[in-house]
Amino acid sequence: MSIAAALLDALAPLRHAAAALLALSVAACSKAGDAPAPPAAGEPAAVDLATVTLRIGEQTGIVKSGLEAAGQLEGIPYTIEWATFTAGPPLLEAINADAVDIGAVGDTPPIFAQAAGAPIRIVAVTRNRPEYKAILVPKGSSVRALRELKGKKVAVAKGSSAHYLLLAALRRDGLGIADIVPVYMNPNDAQPAFASGDVDAWAVWEPYVASNVRQGAVKLLDGAGLTDALSFQVSSDKALADPGKAAAIADYLARSHKAHEWSNGHKDVWARKFAEVTKLPLEVAQDMFEHHEPRYVPLDDEIARAQQTMADAFFQEGLLPQKIEVSRVFDGRFNDRVPPR
Repeated sequence: MSIAAALLDALAPLRHAAAALLALSVAACSKAGDAPAPPAAGEPAAVDLATVTLRIGEQTGIVKSGLEAAGQLEGIPYTIEWATFTAGPPLLEAINADAVDIGAVGDTPPIFAQAAGAPIRIVAVTRNRPEYKAILVPKGSSVRALRELKGKKVAVAKGSSAHYLLLAALRRDGLGIADIVPVYMNPNDAQPAFASGDVDAWAVWEPYVASNVRQGAVKLLDGAGLTDALSFQVSSDKALADPGKAAAIADYLARSHKAHEWSNGHKDVWARKFAEVTKLPLEVAQDMFEHHEPRYVPLDDEIARAQQTMADAFFQEGLLPQKIEVSRVFDGRFNDRVPPR
C-alpha cells in the first residue's frame, strides 16, 4: 500500500467527524485526579473540576499525541472528550453548534467563522514554522512556478490556513484567486483527486505534504515569507460563560503550552507517538515534525495586525461577505498561561 493510501486509511474516520460530533459521537475520553489547577486571572476561585467535561476538537491527532508524549494528560482533574476533524472549518462549525468547547485551528478558519457571525472567541495563539503548509504539484507535472498554475485547477479547503497560503502566493506574483480554478474540497477528498491528476495542484498542510512528497509530489512552495504561521485555540461564548469550562480551558491551555515546550525538544518521541495515534508510517511523521515547532505567544496587538492583514486580503478578493475587525473575537483572559515575548 502506498504512503498516500495509508494516509487516507489512517485519516478516513475523520471524513464524517463533523456530522458525527453533532450527533455527540466522542472519539475518546480521559480522566484522572481530583485536584483542580489554580484558576487564571479573572476566573472564579471555587470550581469543582471533577464535574466538568471539556470537549476538545483537533485535527489529525496532533494535539492529543503531543499532550500524551509530554505527559500532560496525567492528573487531569476533569473529563476530556476528544473529537477529530479533517480541517479547521468543520471544527469551528462544531463549536458554533455547541458540540465542541475548544479546538485548535489555523489562522484562516476563525476569519471565515467570524464573518459568518459565529459566536467564537480566540483564546490563545501559537506560532509555527511556515514550512508546515505547502502547495504541491503531482509527480510528473511540468509546473515548476506558481504563475504556471494560471487557468489550472488547484485543490484547497475553503477557509483553511492553506487557503490563505494560496491567496498570498498568488498575490505575490500579481495574480488572484480568479486567475486559477479553485477546487474547494477537504483533504480526504482532495487526496484522491490529486493522486489521479484531477487537479493540477494542491494547497495543504502536514502530514499530507510529507506523505505526498514521499510519493513523488513536488513542493512548489511553502509558507516561508508568505504567512505568519499562526494557529489559534478557539472557544465559544457559551463555553467561556460556564465557570467550570472556563477553569478547565485555563488548565488545558497551560498543559498545552507545557506540552509544546517539551515536545519541541523531543520531536523524535512526539513523532513516534503521533504515528502510533494516527497509524501513519513513522517516516511520514518524522518528515512532518521537521516542519512543526509550535510555540505559544501572547494574544496581543501584533497578532491582531497579522490576522487583520489576512482578513482584509480575503475581503478584497471577494471571498468574505463583509469586512471584519478580527480583534473583536480576541479574548486575552488566558494570556498569563503563556510567557511574554
